[in-house]
Formats: sequence, C-alpha cells, structure tokens
Amino acid sequence: MLLDIIKAILIAGVPIAVISYYLVIFTSRKVTLKSKNASQLKKELKNINLDENKQAHVVHNILHKKYLKFGGGFYGILAFITYIHVELYQVIDFINNFSSVQNFIQSIGFWMLINFFIEAIMNFITALMWPIYWYKFLPIGSFWVWVIVAILAHTVATRYALTKNNNN
Repeated sequence: MLLDIIKAILIAGVPIAVISYYLVIFTSRKVTLKSKNASQLKKELKNINLDENKQAHVVHNILHKKYLKFGGGFYGILAFITYIHVELYQVIDFINNFSSVQNFIQSIGFWMLINFFIEAIMNFITALMWPIYWYKFLPIGSFWVWVIVAILAHTVATRYALTKNNNN
C-alpha cells in the first residue's frame, strides 16, 4: 500500500500538481481571476473569452484554448493531460512511420487530412474517458489511491496558484 501511494504521488500527483499550477498561473496572466477555490475557478473559466494575442507563442495559445475547452476542473485537467499525452504519442508514432523525407512528402494528401481529423476526434473521446486510458497505461495497483492522490494534487496546486494570484 505504501509503495502504491509513493508511485501514485510520483507518477500522477506531481505531474498533475505542476500542470494544474502552471495552467492557473498562465491563465491569470492573460485574464484577471477572482476565484478563491477550484469550484469558483471552474465557473469563472466558462465565461472567459480569449483575445488572440499575436505576441504569445502559438503553442501556448493552442494549449490554453484546449485547457479552457476542457473546463479547468479536476476532470477537465485530467482530460486535458490525457489529450496532450495521446497526441504526443501519436505525433512520435507518425514521425517514426516514415523512413525518409521523400516518403513523407509522397504521403501528403487529402486522405492524410481526413485521417488527422478522425484521429483528433478519437483522441478527444479517449481524453474524456481518461480513467480507462490511465488504468491501462500506468502500473496502477489501487485505482482509488491514484484518484485520491490526483484529486489532492490538483486541489492543492490550484488553491496555491489562486492564493498566489490573489496576493499579487
């Protein structure tokens, strides 16, 4: 049991805490957040309209839009993390499937775009079913220990980020 708690903290808790903290801080730099806890933040994030900041990095804008789309709560953060994880693995797999640049250029076409669109929808569905995905992907012993650690990590990181935001 102790080993399972340590694995859950290292493999799930720390990444969830870091990502939750970063996303709240990143959002607070773009818009003024008045929330004091995670449930208030979730309601506040639903009403945010992002202005396209031409100065901001393109990847940051895309990730931020996805974060807001998933809602910012615990379930949304895990869906967001799962979506990014699945997408990264697919990009790596996509790159590894081509033996040469010429092979890649020859495969570009209409069906490649259709395939990307279908894969994006499937990845979104996978992200929404994150408990099943992570249970199959990680060496999880007690599922409830992992969920409790993840909830605590998200809650603590979000409250800390909101406290830091409200003090500034």
